[in-house]
Order: sequence, then structure tokens, then C-alpha cells
Amino acid sequence: MVDLRHTDKIGSGLFLALAAGIFVVTADFPQGIGETGPAYYPRVLAALLAGFALLQLGWSLKRDGVRSHEIDPAAAKRVVGAFLLVVCYVLLLPWFGFVLTTVGFLAVSMWYSGVRSPLRLAAVAVGLTVLLYYVFVVFLRVPLPESPLIPVARYLPSVVWAPSLGVLH
Repeated sequence: MVDLRHTDKIGSGLFLALAAGIFVVTADFPQGIGETGPAYYPRVLAALLAGFALLQLGWSLKRDGVRSHEIDPAAAKRVVGAFLLVVCYVLLLPWFGFVLTTVGFLAVSMWYSGVRSPLRLAAVAVGLTVLLYYVFVVFLRVPLPESPLIPVARYLPSVVWAPSLGVLH
């Protein structure tokens, strides 16, 4: 068991570092159509994350007691496992593209979290991936990585956005 003290302050600092990292990483994103280019949405989320982290930091400094948590080895193992899944996702994304990597990541993450129904794993992983693909590519017009090995995205049905009508065709 590890006794971790000042968890609110540590968490706030990590979230602030993540928000700053998002701003640094999105600095060289290409210019998009209009004012909402590819960096716009990640930066909005990073600003919200930073704001909430500063709010949490303020509350933790105002509070009299020090917040601490005991971390057992089983909990640490679960956190490390989830972290490794995310690292694998990021490393595999350039090779297998958004569609295949996201389906695999979601299926493995759900299995890791205790979902054992193959039908549910496949339906949620594929359905959510396709939904995210269309939201980003069609609605937000943000290009997603395509696999140089297995180009799956080109086989997805084409959907055309008609802004004047406000509907998908």
C-alpha cells in the first residue's frame, strides 16, 4: 500500500500540464475552413480542463485538511493497464488508421473493463467508431489518419453535409 498525500493538488497539476500539452501539440495543426480549424475543439476542451483544474487547485488550497488516498497494488495495476492501452492506441494509429485502431482499442478496453459478450463488444466498438468517424470527417471536417496498410475508411458509405438545409443526405 502506498499513501499518496495532496492528491487534489497533484491531480490539478497533472490536468494543467495536460492542457498545456494540448496547446503545444495543436500549435502546428493545419489551418481549417473558417475559424474552427482542427486545433479549435481540442483547445476549447483544454481551456475548460485548465479552468476546472485551477478551480480544483483553489478549493484544495482553501481547504484546511490534506487529502490523501491509499493505493493498493491491484488498483495501480488497473491504472497501468489502461495507460498501456492508450499508449498502444497512439502508437498503432499511424499504421492502422483511425477506424481499425479505434475499433480494436474500444473492443480491448471493454474486454479489460469486464464486458464479455462478443456481440456487445463488436456492436459498440464498430458503432461508436463509425459514429465518431462521421462526426469528425463529415460534420467537423477534420481529417483522421488512414491506414497505409489496410485503407478501411474508403469503404465506408459517403455522406454529404448540406449546410444550407442543415441535414445529412
